[in-house]
Amino acid sequence: MARLIGGTVLLAGMVGAPGAFAAPRVLTIGIVPQMSPWTLARRWTPVLEAWSAAVGVHIVLRTAPTIRRFERRVAHGDYDLVYLNPADYLRYRGRYRAFARGRGWLQGILVVRRKGPVRGISELAHRLIAFPARHAIAASVEPRRFLRARGIPFQTRYLGSHDAVYRAVAAGLFVAGGGVRQTYDSLPARVRRHLRLLWAGPKGLPHPFAARRTLPASLVRRLTVALVRLPRVVPGAVRRLGFTGFEATRDRDYTRPGAVVLMSR
Repeated sequence: MARLIGGTVLLAGMVGAPGAFAAPRVLTIGIVPQMSPWTLARRWTPVLEAWSAAVGVHIVLRTAPTIRRFERRVAHGDYDLVYLNPADYLRYRGRYRAFARGRGWLQGILVVRRKGPVRGISELAHRLIAFPARHAIAASVEPRRFLRARGIPFQTRYLGSHDAVYRAVAAGLFVAGGGVRQTYDSLPARVRRHLRLLWAGPKGLPHPFAARRTLPASLVRRLTVALVRLPRVVPGAVRRLGFTGFEATRDRDYTRPGAVVLMSR
């Protein structure tokens, strides 16, 4: 059972393997709030419960009401583990080291209402477009840069999460909105059927899972192995998050040239 209290999700009823680690017995994980806090809690809880049981450490989900506030907490080192966009990882890698990532690619998109008036990119000129957060690299920075490169003037509104953007566009409150392919693909059918992909950007490495650099290397290895095995343990829960699987990664995967699409803001 998950309880959401003040932006923190407490995963109750999890008992890890006794004696697996003397310390720490609890790890907090900060997950970028691409969805609303309630949706985030509902979808991540079964995955984190299974991960916790496999590692023998309670992994407690802590979220934030907006992506921007989440970024501030990462900058302050508020979490033991983080799942964050690649550009933010490069900014805060002095505190954290990448150890795993979802399989596939990070790809920014623009969506419009399926039965709305917009049929092509040029029709976004002088329109109000919704984005999750100013610094969301694939969901906001890349689409804005693309539109400007095409000479299309537009206005922006930041709604705090991918979930809020998709629902607002589906309801006809905005003519278009930015997101990423993973969160779009994981939308409930009742929302996605009202949307249509208008544009998809270049592909880059997906969001990494990263651990605080002060955590023991043996613990990080155990976290990695358990995460990679999770699709065999809770396959449905992993798919509902938009993942096809997980794989190990390293800091140098993200720092090599061209690994992260459009690192500049």
